Amino acid sequence: MIKIIATDMDGTLLDDDKQLPSNFEDVICDLSRRKIKFVISSGRSYNALKMQFSEHTDDLTFICDNGAYIVIGGEVVYTSIIPRQTVLDIINFCEAKGYTLILCGKKGAWHNSKNDEQDKEIATYYVSQMHLDDLRDCDDEIFKVAVFNQNGYTSAQYEALSDEFAGSCTAALSGSKWVDIMNAGVSKGAALSKICNRFGVGYNEVMAFGDYLNDVDMLDCAYYSFAMSNAHKSVKKAANFITGSNNDNSVMKEVKKYCLQ
Repeated sequence: MIKIIATDMDGTLLDDDKQLPSNFEDVICDLSRRKIKFVISSGRSYNALKMQFSEHTDDLTFICDNGAYIVIGGEVVYTSIIPRQTVLDIINFCEAKGYTLILCGKKGAWHNSKNDEQDKEIATYYVSQMHLDDLRDCDDEIFKVAVFNQNGYTSAQYEALSDEFAGSCTAALSGSKWVDIMNAGVSKGAALSKICNRFGVGYNEVMAFGDYLNDVDMLDCAYYSFAMSNAHKSVKKAANFITGSNNDNSVMKEVKKYCLQ
């Protein structure tokens, strides 16, 4: 019996217009009645997720900021703060490359956006955001640094970021233009493992959905692991099952098939 369902947001649960499935409310209510936990797993901040799921913050579990922040039933149960010197090192390295940064902390999201186009992109994923001319002046506790490259990342650029902070940090490619940097060992998969351990749920009792590279280790936690048809080829290779696209209400279809028949 499936006891925990975890799903990525963009490219997975949401369609290309960033809309939830039309039957989301009904399915969540049915799952709640059956005591099946539904986990929203995203690179987005809790403030942004809380706004989108305002009617269900006490019912849902949230893996936020790619696993650096976990909220269960409205209670923050895990936060992984990056040491300040490491944050400064990331700022120095990334600014030298010309990247835009978002420091994700307890007080909000702090960024050094350079134009209106970047402001619009950041606003899609972050609320409570504030611009700082010098991010070194930020006095917040930071648990994720999102690194935005307006032109998209090449493999070499992503590897350079990963290698620069290997050992102290994890770098996750969360979109073609986004790399998220967290403390070493922080990921969606590690967060889902913590949640499963907390509730005594095993591999064969977990369902998970994803489409991009930062979802792979989350899929590894679930026997019922689904890659979207629009997923990256590496995600499809990691999953045990393939479903339809994010525009076909595929997450809800599989949930109904396996959990609500």
